[in-house]
Amino acid sequence: MLNLSGKVAVYQLGLGIGYFKLPKVVEWVDLMILQLDSSEIPNQLYEVSLSSNKKIDDVISLLNEITRGNHIETASKVILGLLYKSFEKKEIEIHHVVTLMYRLAWERNIEDEIFSKINGLDADYEMAVDGYEDMQSVKKEIQEFLGTYEMYGELI
Repeated sequence: MLNLSGKVAVYQLGLGIGYFKLPKVVEWVDLMILQLDSSEIPNQLYEVSLSSNKKIDDVISLLNEITRGNHIETASKVILGLLYKSFEKKEIEIHHVVTLMYRLAWERNIEDEIFSKINGLDADYEMAVDGYEDMQSVKKEIQEFLGTYEMYGELI
């Protein structure tokens, strides 16, 4: 299980790439406020709780004040694990998965190996869309890649 700062990093990153929508983040923050002892709650969480009408960038900035840029690698892997679960449950289509992976690769400083793999998969997907690759093979490769992060999706 991740600590509060680690969880905040996941929601911050997920909001930044479009995996989470603002109402989902506010709902999660409200739940954290109810579950945590008041002495453990950073003031920024209260501000996020009242942020339903704020810009996404403003909410991301508030969350960043809590994480201070820490937990980037773990948050990226958790997002990949969540993408795997969403794709497996058919909650999101392959084109959306590829878009979110691409945004993830360019949103943060992630491990070089993950960055390279995501860019390669993105290129393969584009080739499949254009008819130069087999779409089923590309989907399977993406699914296998995301599957290696399945356990991280359980951390949140």
